[in-house]
Amino acid sequence: KGIRVIDAPVSGGEAGAIEAVLSIMVGGEQTDFDTAKPILEALGKTIVLCGPHGSGQTVKAANQLIVAVNIQACAEAVVFLEKSGVDLNAALDVLNAGLAGSTVLTRKKDNFLRRDFKPGFRIDLHHKDMGIVTDAARNVGAALPVGTVVASLVASLRAQGDGGLDHSALLRGVERLSGHPTQG
Repeated sequence: KGIRVIDAPVSGGEAGAIEAVLSIMVGGEQTDFDTAKPILEALGKTIVLCGPHGSGQTVKAANQLIVAVNIQACAEAVVFLEKSGVDLNAALDVLNAGLAGSTVLTRKKDNFLRRDFKPGFRIDLHHKDMGIVTDAARNVGAALPVGTVVASLVASLRAQGDGGLDHSALLRGVERLSGHPTQG
């Protein structure tokens, strides 16, 4: 029958892997997906066939776009709130309970509060992923106006020596642009 393959990138980070609750986006044939699904269920909670071969990688690229833009928006909000004299911890709690809430804000809140940028998912890796998504979008003719700006901000952090930090260190870039002393 030959070798059968699927592409099955994951999302959920280190915490999702440890808790076996990763989201797994799969590209391939239905029969191959059905064969692999019991194995994938040991790793993840949401396992979805997204289309033919390559679709998993495309969905993963979209995931990295959304995560980067979300982290950037959170970082901008943090600096805005701090410069406004608001209780940051309280503000992030109430924001996360409303429409502004997100898994990014839940998982990265302590990084922002403590300026703890110990690598979970490094800027260097997100830079690579932003290159993948911007190239793929260009190839299919999809405009990414905000994503392209965030890709440039990620590249800027790398150029400033922050590539080994967690991607929540996008906060450092916003601090620099705002004349706010960087911490962490």
